[in-house]
Amino acid sequence: MEEADFEKTNDDARERSFMLVVVLLIISVAVHIGLMLSVSDYSFTPLVENIHADRKLTKDLPTMQMQKYEGDPLAEVMRDVPRPAPAPEEERQSDRVERLSGDVTGGIAPEMPESPASILPPAQPDVAPRTVEAAEWQPRQDILTVPEPVVPDVHEALPRVVIPKVERVSHAADITLAADFDLLKSTESTAFAASSDAVHIAPNLAPGKEGGGAPGSAVAPAAPRAAPPRAPGKGASSSSALSGADAPPALTILSEAEEAQKRREAAEAAAAKKVGKTVEQMRAEKLAEEAAKAAKPPPAPPAMARVDEAIVAQEKAAVRRLRDERATAGRPFDRNVIVRLGFWIDPQNPARKYFRVRVASNPLNPLPIVSKDIVFLLDASGSIGNDRLRSCRNAVLEALDRLNTGDRFNVVAFRDKFAYAFPDTAWREVDVDSVEQARSWLSKLKAHGNTDVFRTLRSVLTLPRDPARPIVAFVATDGDATSGMTRSAEIISRFSELNGGLVSIFMYGVKPEANAYLMDMLTRCNRGGWACHKGLRWLAAQGVPEMSKKFEKPVLTDVAVIFSASSRAETYPKLVTNLCEGEPIEIYGVCPADQKDLVFQMRGLNAVTAFESMFTLPFASAEKLDGEVRVAWATRRLYELIAEYTRKPSKQLLADIHSFAAAYGVAVPYEKEMKK
Repeated sequence: MEEADFEKTNDDARERSFMLVVVLLIISVAVHIGLMLSVSDYSFTPLVENIHADRKLTKDLPTMQMQKYEGDPLAEVMRDVPRPAPAPEEERQSDRVERLSGDVTGGIAPEMPESPASILPPAQPDVAPRTVEAAEWQPRQDILTVPEPVVPDVHEALPRVVIPKVERVSHAADITLAADFDLLKSTESTAFAASSDAVHIAPNLAPGKEGGGAPGSAVAPAAPRAAPPRAPGKGASSSSALSGADAPPALTILSEAEEAQKRREAAEAAAAKKVGKTVEQMRAEKLAEEAAKAAKPPPAPPAMARVDEAIVAQEKAAVRRLRDERATAGRPFDRNVIVRLGFWIDPQNPARKYFRVRVASNPLNPLPIVSKDIVFLLDASGSIGNDRLRSCRNAVLEALDRLNTGDRFNVVAFRDKFAYAFPDTAWREVDVDSVEQARSWLSKLKAHGNTDVFRTLRSVLTLPRDPARPIVAFVATDGDATSGMTRSAEIISRFSELNGGLVSIFMYGVKPEANAYLMDMLTRCNRGGWACHKGLRWLAAQGVPEMSKKFEKPVLTDVAVIFSASSRAETYPKLVTNLCEGEPIEIYGVCPADQKDLVFQMRGLNAVTAFESMFTLPFASAEKLDGEVRVAWATRRLYELIAEYTRKPSKQLLADIHSFAAAYGVAVPYEKEMKK
């Protein structure tokens, strides 16, 4: 029994140890996950850069040394300097001058003699030269590696200029004036003598004339044979070189234009050889490309320094005209949509009835999907960070793969300035080539700099608009405007006034502390929507694919909803979004409780076709809702008041906002942001 008890005790101990290890592992995993979540947004880059900068600064500074010095340093130096003997007290000034002038070793220098011989330095005593022992020469055997070539490889194909060896001429003059041999040959005014006492004078540099020196200046004697020839420069003929057995080989020096031409020809030859073509073929292809480029009219730049409001107004009018003028002859679409009505009567105020109208595309009989133009705007400023930017790049590429056939796109990266992926054209068709070019362009983006949100959004309004195609702008940013126009309220009001619902704006916040006020209000005022990432920074764009479904398949664009006066309804929002498959339009309203029917007209565009229908919805067959519909209506009306306050702030309007929010028991969003 004792042995069985002992084994049982050991088993219990092992089981307890195993359970302890499991508990410790669980605690460790939980602690690590908590640390990852808490420091996921912390950037260590500035700390590392500061450490490296401090180390470099400390390394460059010399070591500080402190010494204590007793006494005056200048007195120590001047202690060994001999001082002149003091003059006797009874000596007169004239006697002192005579005494010092006769003393050669005194402080006054003797008078300079007139003899030229005194100019020569005194003879120095003979000093035996120092002997240096001969040593064997031992060259270093280091092998050097060239990390980066200075001369490009294409220059290897250039012709080498070989300078011929010039034989040394004995008894030649150290300095020989320039001579033009053609002029010497044609004119007999100057002789080029071969004797040792001949004088070599250039005709154009005669003494006393400009460039020839002053009259009477010495002229160097010429060589007994022939002076070394001057290489002919630009404009000199080849006959200026000496001929004969004694003449050195000629050196041809090209002019700058000729050297540039030689380099161009060598570069063309190297490029043609690299692609396996001849130089003539390369030139013909280049000429054909230039001719095609000249024949094609230059497209309008995608971004302008200023928005031409007249052009934007014309585009708005074109869209409205296409929708409104054809609405009378427009096609009804009541069979292509599903319309649902729900309501709720407030027990505390039975005289009012709150309702919701939901319009969705009919999956059994849908309208054709409209081809759209979409521009992706990526915030590449320093506040984003490369981790979030990398996630956004991948999300944009995934969204490009989900575009429909016939869609067009462009990509923009913005900081304090912005750049388009396709600056030569506003829109590119979705195909393999354009997506691959966008992928290559996105891969080079790095996060740095400040953020100019308004100027980038304003550039979208300069893109050419086809009235039959809706434009969608998708913005991935943190919403922190640090350059240009920085006030969120001003950005919202200015851009919404310029846009007027022409471009649908969708925004995605890439971090939890993104500017929700800017993104929420800007998208509400411009037919869009927004979302914000709440997770880890390296998954910043995780919700972009889900959000892209809101504008992926539009079927009715530039939608306008007008309720009849007989409905006695107050509805919000005033500016509704486009109708897309899977994304219904929701309108909230309030009317008297005794209202029997709701009557409204809905108009929109499907490409170049205008649709218009009148809907009558009876409350008798409507769905019963709860009190949430009242809160939803109050919230949307509150946002309309905030948008109005953003455009034209006033104390009375702010007071109305607070009183309305208090009456319906809803909180006022972005109260701090509105006061800035």
